[in-house]
Amino acid sequence: MIDETLSLVVPCRADEPDLGSTLESLLAAGLSSQLPAGCVRELLICLNGVGSDRPCPPLLAVRAFCARHAISLREIALSSTGPAQTHEQYQSSPGAEGQGALTCRVLLAAWRGKPRAMNTLWQWACGDLLLFCDADVRIDPQAIAYLYARMRAEPQVGLVAAREVPMLEAEASIWSRMGALPYRFNFGNAGGRLFLIRKDVLSGPMPEDLLLEDAWLTVAVGKQHVRKAVQAQVFFVLPQTWRDYFAERVRAEGGKMQIRRQHANLLANGPVAAYPWAEFLRTIRIHEYGLVLLALGIRGLAGLWARRRLKRAGFYSLYRPFVSTKRWDTAASVESRRSG
Repeated sequence: MIDETLSLVVPCRADEPDLGSTLESLLAAGLSSQLPAGCVRELLICLNGVGSDRPCPPLLAVRAFCARHAISLREIALSSTGPAQTHEQYQSSPGAEGQGALTCRVLLAAWRGKPRAMNTLWQWACGDLLLFCDADVRIDPQAIAYLYARMRAEPQVGLVAAREVPMLEAEASIWSRMGALPYRFNFGNAGGRLFLIRKDVLSGPMPEDLLLEDAWLTVAVGKQHVRKAVQAQVFFVLPQTWRDYFAERVRAEGGKMQIRRQHANLLANGPVAAYPWAEFLRTIRIHEYGLVLLALGIRGLAGLWARRRLKRAGFYSLYRPFVSTKRWDTAASVESRRSG
């Protein structure tokens, strides 16, 4: 008997280059034999930044994905002022490989912004539990099953996050190697690339100018109600250029400032992230000390840069996409990473 149903939800920019590969890994994880049959009811995608005068690669990817797996697809055009309208509709019979009643809806929005897309997905999703997945990751086939099992085992938990595993090839740039260091440690905050959350856990929508949605969710849900399932793995590509690495640091430092300034009431139960200094000293290798010192210096510079920018503009002005994190063709394959 299924007690709680699950919606797979994906916020996605209209210029995302390889949503199809993410959807393939998401579907494989959603069809895991370790999940109760029929608990995954829908795939819901919010494409933001869609324009009639611009190509939309992820929309084409969704259409091809649904046709390939015989999944019923509906496209719904959203308006910032009027009611939503069905834009196009593709119907096909459920496939014979276990998709069952799984359906797909794509919400098409001209506006931009990941927090707003997440709020929209929250509003439209039908499931009791929402599995949020970034549009540029790859998912271990059992990741959703691990998240679901952890949530069912601890009913008081509101959010369970996956372990984020950076793809780091042997000849990775210094920026990728520096970016990979923090992912060895558990800072106590939920990662935002793949997590399962109860639909009713928040009292209202998240602020739409958030820079660090995952950090805000950690404290909004309450750290005592947040868990990390380390067996559930989600793979991602690190920034590979100085431009993207520094922009990511500026966004992170600005995001922490934003929570301290605008949402300080949520920090009553402790900071967003706790730094395990003893573990740092025990596990950081001698040849990595230079990387650590450089990373700390850049972090300080990024904080100064963010403060300077915030004197002239709002917090969301610090957000921009990181192009090099989309380069899965230059990253080591997930399979080789798992078997290495």
